Amino acid sequence: SCGGAVLYCDLLCWFAAMLSGTFRHTAESLQRNKGPQGFHWQAARSQRPVQAFARKRSPITEGLNTVLKDELKIEKERYRTPDTVLEGPPSNFLLEDKPNSNTLLLTRSFGSEDIVVEVDLDTQRVEEDNSEDEEDEEELESLLPVVFVVNIIKNNHVLGFRCETNGEDISVTHVSLDGTDSEEEDELAPYTGPVFTELDDTLQQAFTDYLEERGITAEFGHYLVELVHDKLEVEYMNWLTRVQEFVSS
Repeated sequence: SCGGAVLYCDLLCWFAAMLSGTFRHTAESLQRNKGPQGFHWQAARSQRPVQAFARKRSPITEGLNTVLKDELKIEKERYRTPDTVLEGPPSNFLLEDKPNSNTLLLTRSFGSEDIVVEVDLDTQRVEEDNSEDEEDEEELESLLPVVFVVNIIKNNHVLGFRCETNGEDISVTHVSLDGTDSEEEDELAPYTGPVFTELDDTLQQAFTDYLEERGITAEFGHYLVELVHDKLEVEYMNWLTRVQEFVSS
């Protein structure tokens, strides 16, 4: 019938229009993604490896990195913990040695007193550069003297001793008495004590005996020299490691 023919024609026109729109959308999409090497150029470009843009180290940076690694290798090969350090501190002292710290603390009790020995690596003597004597093997065996502080705490007061040891004996350079409870702050600097070497010899020796009774002996001085030397070596290697990791990153 005429009605059926008209409906059939309408369906054909609608289907043709749908196909035309689909092909046009597909062509436009392909045209947008088409590059000089073919289709999907945009997608391929976005998948380029990021590694291609990584920044290379300059020759100068690479040179520093190599020198740091070589220096660290040499230090590790020749390093050995001294037997004295492995045995631990004498006179019942307890050692507090934190990695990457510039301070060594040794503590003990003596009756009602708390004794604290503090070593600051920054206050140690710097080895003099004697280039003509560097070939002397005996020089390698000698360690520099160690400067340290002994604080004896009792009844809210601190009797402080500035000392030095060469590993064989203890030398006192200054004695001071300071309060630990600063309720009243005085703007004027307090009197900290006389020049120790100007004291009577008998008084100087009495102070030395006073320290020895509390464990600050020649044996303690020998241990302290070995400990500080070992600490400096260990911290130097740790420093080399951290710097090398930074440069190479």
